[in-house]
Amino acid sequence: MTISEETFKSRVREFWSWYTEVAPRFSETIAAGGCDTLTTEISAKVNELADGLAWEFGPGAGGGGHSLTVSGEGNIHRQLLAIYWLESAPSLPGWTFYPARQAISIKGFRIDFGSNQFDPMELLFAAVVNPDKQNLDITVWHPLFGNMPEKERWTVLFLFLDMVLGEYGTQQWIGKITFAAERPVDAIPVDELPPLLERVKTEHKWKTFPPGERTVGYSFEKPHANWLRGDIVAGTTMNFPLINQYTKGPGDMEDPLAGTGADYVFVAFAASILPPGRQVEIRAQIEDALDAALRSSACGRLLGGATGTANAYIDLLLFDGANSIEIIKSIMREKGLPAGSSINYFAKDKRRCRIVT
Repeated sequence: MTISEETFKSRVREFWSWYTEVAPRFSETIAAGGCDTLTTEISAKVNELADGLAWEFGPGAGGGGHSLTVSGEGNIHRQLLAIYWLESAPSLPGWTFYPARQAISIKGFRIDFGSNQFDPMELLFAAVVNPDKQNLDITVWHPLFGNMPEKERWTVLFLFLDMVLGEYGTQQWIGKITFAAERPVDAIPVDELPPLLERVKTEHKWKTFPPGERTVGYSFEKPHANWLRGDIVAGTTMNFPLINQYTKGPGDMEDPLAGTGADYVFVAFAASILPPGRQVEIRAQIEDALDAALRSSACGRLLGGATGTANAYIDLLLFDGANSIEIIKSIMREKGLPAGSSINYFAKDKRRCRIVT
């Protein structure tokens, strides 16, 4: 069965066709101080891309021109969509585009939140290096936090962290967070957090990875045949929240990309076709072929793969519906995957669309 909703690829194409037309007018309006008058128009178009995406205008690269940021708001599923949106962006004079909030200077900045005005320089941190997780565990104090509801404290904290570290920086480099009742000993102000982090990254040789680019391994101690993917022994992924979510509710996973026109799928085929001792190597060759074919047509990308006692699996993010599926089927035939191999949707409401070749 074919899923007929408008694909994310077509939505992105429509967005950029529209933005190419309005960009000169937007530049003039922003330069004239009328940025607020564009809010309704740009919000409607970003919402057409996918629910849950945020946007903001800002200065262009190097301080010249203007920028448009479309952000997944820390949600990896939306972040991957925003990255694809950026990869499809045209070159427009006077414009820079970002798929996540960028770090900015907070000098002189204030945030009015309820009846309080927050000075970021009063936000203090005590940081401890966590070498195993390659991040910083932080203890946070601000003189106004003590009288605030916890939810509001988190909101203000992440606003400031995203300002000094950027959306990706906060997500990758900040680990456990604790709110202190009293000012921590040897605490540093928020603007000293970025240089501290840079020193730690250099000292420990930590690498920066955007969402979807860092591969992590996982394994299961008790493989079983109760459901597809239950037999997995070990695998790798660039989207661990997806794997974790699926594993918690096999067959019952809600679609994290619902309504976006994008899909998470996995190819399943008999592990017996992989030569003993070369299972990962040969599976990787199939993965690379799928990734290259999907990326070259802007129809999808690889997320990872796994080997089980009965089957091998390759996980993919698709942007172009039926067209993406046809590319996968073509590579499956090219690589000689056996009869009975299948393309399966992670989400339970699309499980009926399983394709057996």
